[in-house]
Amino acid sequence: MTSGQQPPQDEDTGPVLVPPTPPVVKEPEKRPGPARLLRVLAIPVVIFWVAAAAALNIFVPTLEETTAANAKAMIPRDAPSSAAAITQGQDFQESDYTSMAVVVLEAQGRQLGEQDHKYYDEMVRRLLDDKEHVQSLMNLWGDSVTRSGQQSADAQAATLTVRPTGDLGDADSNRSIKAIRGIIEKLDKDKPEGLTVYVSGPAPLASDTLNAADESMVTLTIVTIVVIIAMLLIAYRSITRAIIPLFGVLITLATARGVVSLLVENHVIGISSFAMNMAVSLVLGVATDYGIFYLGRFQEARRAGEDRESAYYTSVRSVAHVVLGSGIAISGACLCLSLTTLDYFRTLGPPCFVAMVVAVIAALTLGPALLTLGSKVPWLSEPAKTSPAWRKLGTAIAKWPAAMIAVAALVIPLCIANLANYTVSYNDRDYAPKSVESSQGYAAADRHFQPSQLSIDTLYIKADHDMRNTTDMISLDRVAKNIVRTPGISMVQSITRPNGRPLEHASLPYAMGSMGTKIGQNLGFLKDRVADIDTMAARMGDMMESSKKMADITGQLSAGTQMSVEASRGLKAAMEKTRDNLANFDDFFRPIRNYLYWEPHCFDIPMCWAMRSLNESVDNIDEATSQLGPMVDGLSMVDAATPQMITQLNAMVQNMAVMQQLTLTMQSLFHATIAQLEPMINPMVDMGKAFDNAKNDDFFFMPPESFNTKDFQTGMKFMMTPDGKGARILIYHQGEAMSPEGIDQIQRAEAAAHEAIKGTSLSNVDLLVAGASANYRDVQAFSMNDILTMMLATFGLVFLIVMVITRTLAGSVIVLITVVLSFLGSLGLAAFIWETLIGIELHWLTLPIAFIVLVGVGCDYNLLLLSRYREELSAGIRTGLIRTIAGSGNVAVTAAFVLAGTMLAMLSSDVVNIGQAGSTICIGLIFDMMILRLFLVMPLARILGPWFWWPQKLPTPKRATFRDKPEAGEPVTTRI
Repeated sequence: MTSGQQPPQDEDTGPVLVPPTPPVVKEPEKRPGPARLLRVLAIPVVIFWVAAAAALNIFVPTLEETTAANAKAMIPRDAPSSAAAITQGQDFQESDYTSMAVVVLEAQGRQLGEQDHKYYDEMVRRLLDDKEHVQSLMNLWGDSVTRSGQQSADAQAATLTVRPTGDLGDADSNRSIKAIRGIIEKLDKDKPEGLTVYVSGPAPLASDTLNAADESMVTLTIVTIVVIIAMLLIAYRSITRAIIPLFGVLITLATARGVVSLLVENHVIGISSFAMNMAVSLVLGVATDYGIFYLGRFQEARRAGEDRESAYYTSVRSVAHVVLGSGIAISGACLCLSLTTLDYFRTLGPPCFVAMVVAVIAALTLGPALLTLGSKVPWLSEPAKTSPAWRKLGTAIAKWPAAMIAVAALVIPLCIANLANYTVSYNDRDYAPKSVESSQGYAAADRHFQPSQLSIDTLYIKADHDMRNTTDMISLDRVAKNIVRTPGISMVQSITRPNGRPLEHASLPYAMGSMGTKIGQNLGFLKDRVADIDTMAARMGDMMESSKKMADITGQLSAGTQMSVEASRGLKAAMEKTRDNLANFDDFFRPIRNYLYWEPHCFDIPMCWAMRSLNESVDNIDEATSQLGPMVDGLSMVDAATPQMITQLNAMVQNMAVMQQLTLTMQSLFHATIAQLEPMINPMVDMGKAFDNAKNDDFFFMPPESFNTKDFQTGMKFMMTPDGKGARILIYHQGEAMSPEGIDQIQRAEAAAHEAIKGTSLSNVDLLVAGASANYRDVQAFSMNDILTMMLATFGLVFLIVMVITRTLAGSVIVLITVVLSFLGSLGLAAFIWETLIGIELHWLTLPIAFIVLVGVGCDYNLLLLSRYREELSAGIRTGLIRTIAGSGNVAVTAAFVLAGTMLAMLSSDVVNIGQAGSTICIGLIFDMMILRLFLVMPLARILGPWFWWPQKLPTPKRATFRDKPEAGEPVTTRI
């Protein structure tokens, strides 16, 4: 306000004569060209919209069909959990997608047996044959090594993890789930008696939720239309007056559904089941609101005395800009969802934006056209009586604004205080219909397993080297051990714990116990060998004595040998002398000798034969003499060697004495060792058995030779990549995985894994987490940023729209503040009703969806009331306020209740979180209209006066006169 400018005042400071809305005795106003054109072309416009609606619904697939065929993934592929699932699937050569399903087998009243295993094996075979819809299986129950981890403790249930084609929640995944169920249905005739099979898990749950939303879409639409008709009948108390807005609503709905379906079919925008339900409810409610705005202003003008044509132009002039501003606010708020990251929001924004654009265009064209046609029918255009209660309410607000604000100041904090107990649930299974197969599968698993058996997480350890060695196995088990010791984690399955418990015989105490067993087995043999050592020591003593005696004998032999040498030498000399003498004899008697040999009858002559023999003996003497030489030499050698033998024998005796001493020492050592080993063996064996039976995970150790065992090779097939550079750990929660507690648990488990690898051989690996809790941890992180983004964008958009249409900066700031208070109070009320009274936590999507709709749609009533208030300011601040409430209060409240009713009709959906969002919006709309608008915004506008409208300059108020014609049944004046 400029300096020196006086704020406008009402007529007097005492009792004020506040007439009703002045009757129409006014100069003709310039009629806008678009309004005139729409009035002239009313019938073609209506025909165009009817034809468009018909064509779109005939030639374009239904919205339910396109939603099912073009559903988008729930979580982006670049989210950490999705990237982890994709990386793990690719490294294990299992899958390139994020979806996961779990087949649950439950035996009713009996344990699973051989027939169930045969059925299971056939089911696995057929699923693997469907390469189009099944990427891979984790057939853990089919192998004895890993079976116990997938079978319940009562042996009445088992699970099979399936990796379908497609990402979680998208159309490919939904088709794969349908195909998997078809395969299992074909096996019904071979199913053992008492066995029930469910296809459950995250992907089937998302698919079933979409199908449930689709199937309840018709019910939701019918219930919403019935609610709209009922609200219009309550408001107008005439079915004929409800025809105009109702017809426009149905045409708008049909057209919006067709346009959205067309764009989705051509992949211009994405969609989800939640978006489909929200778009339909939003169009029904908002289109009805706009119809009420037009009809309400038209009726008010007719009550003021205007003719039908003038009332038409008054209605269009007063409402069109409100509809445009409201439409921009709502559609813009929906479009703000496109700025987010999560596909939950990105698929929700564009369909709602397109539907709202269609609704706004219809309201700006079809609405005036229908109003034109309706105004030409006398029984439709006759004004309905209005209750004087609205003028009295306006008077009370104008008279006691502080009291009204005090009431709001009391109620709003009480509602907001309920946010102290507000908790968020990320568990989609709590909101899906209990009758769908996935919910039944979860229930079956809950009867036999921990609550999160179908909602597991996976820690993927990605290294730059082959981890199939003893050192890395110790580190891998350390990671698994740290995770399972995290509060809230019930079990892990890994390469070192394939069945969920520590690997049998894979501990250092067991290795020591095994060593003790082997020592015990060899102890008898060792005792026998020690006895042999005792014998050997005794024999060595005997050998020493024999050696000593042999040395003495050898000494005697040496002396005898020496004597023999001397005698043989003398004998040799004597023989040589004899030989020489005989040689002389032989030389002398040689002629006679020759005769003796020549005599042929020498043998017969004794003397001859004797002499001949004597001569031959002389020859032998010569030979004997030649032999004595070597004998003497030999005896000389023996004489020389014998003393050496004595020396060696003495040395041998000494060595044998040393050996005997060493043997006796070893003997005593073995005796002492055996005495010590005997009491050690049993404790070692007992310790090994105790650690093995206790399944204790301390002192993990795997010898290299165990890597080649069949059991370990089986575990490696499921838990390690083919190249050995990747390993995964399956994580099971004690409670619900898809909850804030589950998210905290997986964060602590991941932190524990990081702590476990510090300073180990795996200190440089990458740790990637995928699964149920990891998914919703990403949802939680992304949603916080997305909600902040959409809030800032929506607040800025609403602020600009309110400021442009009302031309007030101060008022726009106040409206923005009240919008925040309205949203917080509404959420608090919803939390009180759903969580405290009903006992169901609010789904995490409730807050952002309710925010977008409440802030966007709530802009309707702000614009309607403030725009009307601005028109009436020429009568003064207080008088204008009374006229605003009297004229538009009924319209705004009726519109709010109609829209609230359409949102409340979302409770008819089989999907609980859709009903939660609708009921929260319903509560918020009523709270916003009845408390914030009537008891806070309007009283604040009354108290602040011209400051509320700063910086625009208010018109000088006209003094009321008694010539103003009151409506029938109303007092001429109201005293303030």
